[in-house]
Amino acid sequence: MRNLLLLLPLAGLSLATSAQERLMDSKLNKKMQDNPVVITNNQTPKQNPYINYSSSRAGNPATLNSQRIGSAGNLLTIIEGSNNQIDVNDSLNAVIFIHRNDPFVTPGTNVAQYRYSISKNRGTSWTSNIGPITNDPSIDNVSVNGRFPEALIYNPAGNTNVDSAYLIYSGTYHTGSSGKWFGEMRGRGKLSGDTSTFNVNINPVNGGVVSIGRGLTKGAPGVFWKVVDANNGTFAAGSDAISSGLVVLKGTWDATTKNVIWTETLISQSFVQFDNSGSNVSAATAQNIAFDPTGQYGWVAVLGDITPGTADAVYDPIFWKTTDFGATWTGPVFVDLDSVQGVREELATELFNGDPASGFLSATFQADLQVDVNGNPHYLITTGNGGDYTVEAAGYDMWDITFDPTAQVGCNWKGIHLADINTLRGDFTSDATPSTEDNRPLISRSADGHKLFFFWNESDFEVVQGNDNSIPNLFAKAIDVVALKSTPVYNLTAGDTLWGGETVDFSGGVFGGSIYPQVSPTALQNGNVYNVPTTFTQIDYNNDPSQGLGSSEQPAAFWYVSNINFPAADFTLPLDQTPPTITLNGADTVTLLVGSTYTEDGATAFDCTDGVITPTVQGSPNVNVVGIYNVLYIATDAAGNSDTATRVVIIGATPVADFTWSFPQFSYRAQFQDQSINIPTQWTWAFGDNTGSVSKNPIKTYTTNGNYNVCLTAKNSFGTSVQVCKTVSITGVGIEDIEFASQISMFPNPTSDKVRLSFEGNVTPELTVSVVNALGAVVIAPATYSAGTTAIELSTSTLANGIYFVKIGSDKGSAVKQLSVQHK
Repeated sequence: MRNLLLLLPLAGLSLATSAQERLMDSKLNKKMQDNPVVITNNQTPKQNPYINYSSSRAGNPATLNSQRIGSAGNLLTIIEGSNNQIDVNDSLNAVIFIHRNDPFVTPGTNVAQYRYSISKNRGTSWTSNIGPITNDPSIDNVSVNGRFPEALIYNPAGNTNVDSAYLIYSGTYHTGSSGKWFGEMRGRGKLSGDTSTFNVNINPVNGGVVSIGRGLTKGAPGVFWKVVDANNGTFAAGSDAISSGLVVLKGTWDATTKNVIWTETLISQSFVQFDNSGSNVSAATAQNIAFDPTGQYGWVAVLGDITPGTADAVYDPIFWKTTDFGATWTGPVFVDLDSVQGVREELATELFNGDPASGFLSATFQADLQVDVNGNPHYLITTGNGGDYTVEAAGYDMWDITFDPTAQVGCNWKGIHLADINTLRGDFTSDATPSTEDNRPLISRSADGHKLFFFWNESDFEVVQGNDNSIPNLFAKAIDVVALKSTPVYNLTAGDTLWGGETVDFSGGVFGGSIYPQVSPTALQNGNVYNVPTTFTQIDYNNDPSQGLGSSEQPAAFWYVSNINFPAADFTLPLDQTPPTITLNGADTVTLLVGSTYTEDGATAFDCTDGVITPTVQGSPNVNVVGIYNVLYIATDAAGNSDTATRVVIIGATPVADFTWSFPQFSYRAQFQDQSINIPTQWTWAFGDNTGSVSKNPIKTYTTNGNYNVCLTAKNSFGTSVQVCKTVSITGVGIEDIEFASQISMFPNPTSDKVRLSFEGNVTPELTVSVVNALGAVVIAPATYSAGTTAIELSTSTLANGIYFVKIGSDKGSAVKQLSVQHK
């Protein structure tokens, strides 16, 4: 077990291609630094029973079909998982991917421009690096610096020609003069690549009080949406970063000008503020927006805290909703994860031996959002044990937090448990300021909104150290919200020659894992098979991967994977995997006098899917026999998920005291054993030399030979026993030993780590020191110390909690010191 070691912040990224870029990038992800991970006691990893950790799923071969489709001057295209760089149009067989420019491919250009790549045959072949689509000379990587591009395909009504459809894009920019994010670079261009159709509009947003925009998505036909945090932070070190709300951006296609007209709506909302290394920041992250297939129902989501003064200081989901195509937004709806059935119980199972009252349940710091056919949100998050806006580095779960308006009262917000996971954060580059990433939750959806496809990165806990997620594989699970079925969890990349993360069964791929994956918000459908367009990132394509991690300041390449498929036949598991909640009626512990009547109070159980469930009862106390009995209650829902509870029934009577003794090491050291009946809970010993003890089984060291009248009184809630006394004969006490022992002191005692023996006297003789346990077995081998030794230090870090005996021998006598080891 490891004690608390360090506070690990999610570091900012150094992804520069110029001094100006380095200046900006050193402060780029200040908000990410507000989300530290605390390394704490190492927990035993827990495997998900639905995961095959050693192989890729059937239907996806170990080697993925991947091809390089474009590149950028650094990683500032892809590091934000909530940005949507990929989109598809099933009827046009089109797939697009937008990215920043690569000056290494086109010398004389700068990285702040945007280009795109396109496939017109469902991802089979590609035309890459088209553009730049942002054809404005003011985008010079200094005065205007575009980053994090997002793009969608817009197909005008009635069009069947892929070249006549449009790419709609938007990306956040900063300015050298402001030293902060300022607005959006956005525009359009035909998929044909006709440069005369390319345009760009450089628009401030919310007066420049913004951070990175996220979640570019489609609403109703010809309507596009995006959300950005209204944040006043700058790139300056120590800058306060206070969020005043969320800015919802709406783009509407103008058929006359063949352009998108953007408007903005501020959702005012204050978040709890906290100190981050001297800066005042808001607890708000992972902002996103999504709509159902019709565009009528939309949701905005954020992970944050709007409940000041609470003790936990954690991240919970917060939502706003529209039911009128985005005309109005209602909220906030604060979803306390503690109130979502099964979520806290799963945390307790992971970390606290099933005790649901322990720990502070928190989301981590990344999420993705989708909306299904019913207009209900699906917010993919990782949960763990948190507090003070940090998360412990142990015991995580992937959850789909969703809403069901038809559910019973108290069950509208539901958690679909996707997987137990063991690693959270990884470092993917060799930079002094590392390029770190968490599980990178991603969601794709079928076009009709019936099926959702969840993805996340996780490294093999048997290969990495602690919660390190630097060699991840891409995992996935899908659900059908209409049929209420799910697939198993699949490892999509294990064993892949390029993108596999190392596992106990497979060596890692060339590029070291599923680095910065991205998926299309909408899947392609080929008959009964759903294909999710996916990209991975090759960091620093000029670097030989065999030489180690590449640099984030060098150009990155993007690779398209065409065969991540989910056959409809895979949806076979019940969607409900959350057990019912069972509660005992009456007391958890019942104490009765022998011969009394036991009344079975029973238990109640509730399940958000099945409602009230009647538990079964196993076991019953024999009221005529003193003993401790367990009555077990089991509640099982229709999907086979079970929860249990135990009531302890104590049948008792006034104790009858009795005891025995032995001399396991020395004839003057007695080990007393309580033999009282009727389950006493308190003991009072008198050892016959004016000393005593209240322990159940005490050890007594006598200093004088002789016969001692030892007495014991036992007690419990039913009464106190008659005192019983017995004669104990003590021999073997030596005058030299007593004098020698009086010259030895031992501190600290009890100890949790080390203990120090100090020796007094004119001349200390040669010493032999060893340690034995209560059974006499040697646990620290004898060691000899030269004459004149005045102090000895012993380490007890490898010893279990318990009582031990330190044996010190010399030609002047011997001594035994009792030592208690109590690890914290």
